[in-house]
Amino acid sequence: MRKKTILSTLAISILAAAPALAADGGTLNDAERAFLIEQMEKSKKAFLASISGLSEAQWKFKPAPNVWSVAECAEHIVISETFLFGVSQQMLKSPAVPRPEKSTAEFDRQLAIGVQDRSHKASAPEPLVPSGKIATPADAANAFTAKRDANEAYAKSTADDLRVHVMDSPAGPIDAYQFLVLMATHTARHTAQIKEVQANANYPSK
Repeated sequence: MRKKTILSTLAISILAAAPALAADGGTLNDAERAFLIEQMEKSKKAFLASISGLSEAQWKFKPAPNVWSVAECAEHIVISETFLFGVSQQMLKSPAVPRPEKSTAEFDRQLAIGVQDRSHKASAPEPLVPSGKIATPADAANAFTAKRDANEAYAKSTADDLRVHVMDSPAGPIDAYQFLVLMATHTARHTAQIKEVQANANYPSK
């Protein structure tokens, strides 16, 4: 009887500790999941609004020969959504490591802010350079929405150990969850670029 009581107490203790153990592991807790989904939904809404109702002239307007048009920014956002999500999934194939010290809510927020900082410029890698494959704003909206909705569904349901698979980045080592935060806020970064084009004095009025 005493043995049974000890075992029962031990089992209860393990179950009680399970949430804390999960929080220190690689799977997402509720707050992490909510933050990622918030970034995905917010950037999706802003991007779609920025390209809604544009004329062909507005879509193709370039402020300067070496500055992307709205069309080019939008294509970059669309192709990046697939590419960046793919990278996050490839990261999961790397060996798991102890949860990094920077796998924290504070660093997640800093990363989201840093990605959107347009004062720091960066050149797109070759696979993400737009080439005119997306003809209209509607095409861009449809292609982006399909992929973002699929990525958001993954974020809402995944039990993958995103916090313990890591790669180097310009921001230093980041985990696969943070790479998804980067993906979501990358959309916001280039939506801001679209708005810069639209604020140009020569941007067509219609």
